[in-house]
Amino acid sequence: MAKRTNSSNMKPRLGFKLFFAYVKGFFKHIYLRKLYSLGWENIPKDCPLMIVSDHQNTATDALGFIFSIRNRRNRKTKTVIRADVFYMPVINIIARWIGLIPAYRMMYEGADSLSKNTTSIVEISDELLNNGTVVLFPEAGHQEKHWLGRFSLAYLRFCFETAKSVHFEKEIYLLPSCNHYSDYAGLQEDMIVRFGTPVPLSPYYELYKTKPWTAQRQVNAAVRQQISDMMLNITDEDNYTAFDYLRNTYGIRYAADNGFNPTYLPDKLEADKQLFARLEAAKETQKAEVQQIYDHARQLEQTEQQYRFKNTEKERHIGQRIATGAVMLALFPLFVIALIPNVFIFGIPALVKRKFKDMMFHGTVYFVLNILIILPLTSIAVFRTVYVLCGHWLPALIAVLCIPLLNLFAVYYNKQLRHDLNEYRYRRLLRKGKINTYVALKEQLYRTLDKMVG
Repeated sequence: MAKRTNSSNMKPRLGFKLFFAYVKGFFKHIYLRKLYSLGWENIPKDCPLMIVSDHQNTATDALGFIFSIRNRRNRKTKTVIRADVFYMPVINIIARWIGLIPAYRMMYEGADSLSKNTTSIVEISDELLNNGTVVLFPEAGHQEKHWLGRFSLAYLRFCFETAKSVHFEKEIYLLPSCNHYSDYAGLQEDMIVRFGTPVPLSPYYELYKTKPWTAQRQVNAAVRQQISDMMLNITDEDNYTAFDYLRNTYGIRYAADNGFNPTYLPDKLEADKQLFARLEAAKETQKAEVQQIYDHARQLEQTEQQYRFKNTEKERHIGQRIATGAVMLALFPLFVIALIPNVFIFGIPALVKRKFKDMMFHGTVYFVLNILIILPLTSIAVFRTVYVLCGHWLPALIAVLCIPLLNLFAVYYNKQLRHDLNEYRYRRLLRKGKINTYVALKEQLYRTLDKMVG
């Protein structure tokens, strides 16, 4: 057996600490607007811990758990992710450095690659036996939809076999968890990492000795149920897109009317779960009516796509529009200035993302390219340019420190500009009478929903 080292308790070097702080700062303040860590008090201390979660995104899922746990329990975390992330040598070094472990899958990397998992299995076992923390996504793949996929039982084999290697004398805990996003691919969006109740494996040790598959299935059912209860699990796949549209339109009003804050992502998640549960319950007696609601939602979304606008839930009065327009006009020169150092930060990932048909990689592309290449090179270029112009290092340093602030300003200015243009387009279509049917159908749909689930 490979030599085991207490890697979980090794003191990190200064280089790791600095790089970790850099990645953490970019992830939590530039890439995300807010990272909510909920239920962190359920994370047990000083014991082998495997965190099991749904997989709603790519590398950002792993980073969310790493920074949530590090912030609250200061546990060094190893996270198991898909092996193709490690193919580039530079990314392989960085990924290993921050605690990522490759998992080779037959569906993606082929049967010949499965033998490479031996090293990863030893590393996982080593972490658990040294009271470490391992994060694993048993769906073995991500999806751009809010539902829970099928679980591979490999994570339970890891845990039970690790316990078996020490004669079942060590307790191992599984911690069901979930993650949730306000938007999968956008910048300055919110993310939730929620931890459930730990599931100890020791009550299943005796069963595993005689009926290993039965033990694994029972534990998996308990873990999966907790994850399903915490996340937004839209089980009606036939009407997924229709409900997703409803929760982002009518769901805003529903949240506010039912005591939730629609701008606070944990509240919005609970409101969306409640809305879906009520529609599912209504199917028992009003199945045709519920299906008609979904059909009408599709019609509204199709109209929006046809005329290229988005549902406007709250229209501003003319005074607000004039005031906002004046502020946007006044700030436009600053927006242009903000784009100068950020043109590569935004532009290069936008070009690279076109090569990825899977939109779930878009956020990861932006994140990885910027922290490893674009942001460091841009900072060097800005520093040298300002230093040459001013002849002093202090203005050059201030200019570099302003890059993240200008980045955030450009993101929010662009969001507000898109919102204003969408509202203008919506009002113009109203004046021309092109979406009168849309407005009438929307009002009818909302009245029906208010009666059914309000």
